[in-house]
Amino acid sequence: MKNNIANELIAEMKVRIPKGQNLATYLTDTLCMGKEAVYRRLRGEVVFTFDEIALLSCRLGISIDQIIGNHLANRVTFDLNLLRAQNPMESYYEIIDRYQKIFDYVKSDSSTEIYTASNLLPFTLYSSYEYMSKFRICRWIYQNGHIKTPNSLTDMKIEDRIVNAHKKLSESVRQCQKTYFIWDTNIFYSFIKEIKYFASLNLISEEDVSHLKDELYQLLLVMENLSNKGEFGNGKKVYFYLSNIDFEATYSFIQKKDFQISLLRVYSINSMDSQSQHICQMQQKWIQSLKRHSLLISGSAEVQRITFFEKQQAIIDTL
Repeated sequence: MKNNIANELIAEMKVRIPKGQNLATYLTDTLCMGKEAVYRRLRGEVVFTFDEIALLSCRLGISIDQIIGNHLANRVTFDLNLLRAQNPMESYYEIIDRYQKIFDYVKSDSSTEIYTASNLLPFTLYSSYEYMSKFRICRWIYQNGHIKTPNSLTDMKIEDRIVNAHKKLSESVRQCQKTYFIWDTNIFYSFIKEIKYFASLNLISEEDVSHLKDELYQLLLVMENLSNKGEFGNGKKVYFYLSNIDFEATYSFIQKKDFQISLLRVYSINSMDSQSQHICQMQQKWIQSLKRHSLLISGSAEVQRITFFEKQQAIIDTL
């Protein structure tokens, strides 16, 4: 178990170190030790000390409880990804950056599979759209009590790093080998309902609603084309399923060789996650059960596919 815990710690560090940095170099600078001492730890010849683990946990946001709990049969831990920043936009960026690091870690592996069962529009599909992503941020700021009326998305200034993170997240998802979406048949409805509600509170303008409507039509067309082809491009497969039963939350499961993680959507835009083998097996089993009660519309079930997209367009038309 000791070796497994050490390997998992090293895997977590690889995911969380700043992009472009080598793990050995990062540890050399952070722990203030020579490279040979670092390599002995990475090879498992010398164990990380408690003080070293504590420092790395603090610097990289690694949950040691979770890593240890993953190897105890009677204990399961979840990372709530509690926000450290006081500023809502900084907190928002932390969340997006967390997702991006996960996808960066798995996207280039040919064994990677992404599963998402969602009753809401997946943000990974519309993160590159200006007004839809602004609306998502607007909801987040409003829920944190930092927005006043009247308000307009058109006048809303978003930092370049957040805009770039949105675009990069959208690109990363499309680079994964296989992606499975299981959708509620009214997946656009809740998004449209929220737009109408925010418009009634003067938190978004009529012009904003018009821009959102245009982008929703664009997204719907993209989704329809993807479902026809069954791939994002370059052989990266995507599968769309329509669920025949309701589910109360958004469930995601990501796996590749020697790595798996389960995510449950909480607090509007955040997710709590676990790398516990037991939880991941349960999550995968649950999503597979939803898939069995769903209809595959990617490259098949043409009549049902056309009916579904016509229904979503009719919902958008109500804006």
